[in-house]
Amino acid sequence: MSTLDRADLTDSERLRLLDAVRDYAIYMLDPQGHVQSWNRGAELIKGYSAPEVIGKHYSMFFRQQDRAEGLPAWQLQRALLHGRTEEEGWRVRKNGTTFWANIVLTPIHTDEGELAGFAKVTRDMSERHTMHELEASLRRTNEFLAMLGHELRNPLAPMRNAVTLMQRETSLSSSLLIARDVLDRQLSHLNRLLGDLLDAGRLTSGKIQIRPERITFNSVVTQAVEAVWPSLNARSQVLNVDLPEGDIFLNADEIRLIQVVQNLLSNAVKFSPDGEIITLQARVVNDWLRVSVSDNGVGMEPATIDQLFVLFAQGEEVMESSRGGLGIGLALARSIVEMHAGNISGWSGGVGTGSIFTFELPGAALEENSTPSRNL
Repeated sequence: MSTLDRADLTDSERLRLLDAVRDYAIYMLDPQGHVQSWNRGAELIKGYSAPEVIGKHYSMFFRQQDRAEGLPAWQLQRALLHGRTEEEGWRVRKNGTTFWANIVLTPIHTDEGELAGFAKVTRDMSERHTMHELEASLRRTNEFLAMLGHELRNPLAPMRNAVTLMQRETSLSSSLLIARDVLDRQLSHLNRLLGDLLDAGRLTSGKIQIRPERITFNSVVTQAVEAVWPSLNARSQVLNVDLPEGDIFLNADEIRLIQVVQNLLSNAVKFSPDGEIITLQARVVNDWLRVSVSDNGVGMEPATIDQLFVLFAQGEEVMESSRGGLGIGLALARSIVEMHAGNISGWSGGVGTGSIFTFELPGAALEENSTPSRNL
């Protein structure tokens, strides 16, 4: 029979076994709350060695405001009343930092029923507590974004209707025509920002869904180009669309895939000089659709590329630009591509050398016809 199987362990053997535990602070208190024993886990979690705490009152592990409110004494009384207590709360380490702890306090009685002291087990739950706080914060953020989206849509809809009516009017003065066009462009920009905010909420809550069906990537390109055409035209940029001669078929969510291509094109437009050439290229290789959007714009340091696919994250070059946006588009693009079992990446040779963003999707097929490449 092994030592652990024996029922007649000596007190020294029990203490030695408890001392070997590292994930839990396990120690004894006398009836008044003074520390009587201290295991290795307690030293690791709280930072004190045994000689520093033996004989001292366990209230030293509480925050000052908790001591002022009498929490240490109340816990001992509560444990006596209920026979055992378990709670979570803030505790203090030797270096003054706090951690979130799970605490179990159990009264120990002699065979005659007299109180011998308390057994106390403490576990550091800071990581779990932080995750719960982050989840709560994320939930509040999603609720705020949903509310914001609803509130913003209400005034934007009649404003868009008003601009549409102005566009039908043929007798506007030149100054009103200019004002109408400004309103049109800014409303379009606000609608895009609103869409990004709502998608950010769906992205963080895992509510983005795809509905794959048999589509042509050619149609996706056409609709994405139409969406960014006003921005291209305003900056006198040229879009070179390089597609193979034929229709590219794949199973995908057309609306979501349009978002991916539109976001990549919008990035290239925003961070390329006026009059610059932007290239969208698509190829089918071994049943994979490979799409790239390249530009000769501001570029970025290679080490910062991966962070651009993180929600609300932007590179320094982007932050310094007046066209920085919200840092949502690439994170959304990555999520959509990965939901299609694909992958997406970026490349740049450095600041001022332009960028290339590429994504790949499986299950593509090319059916040849006479669809040519085109410049826009």
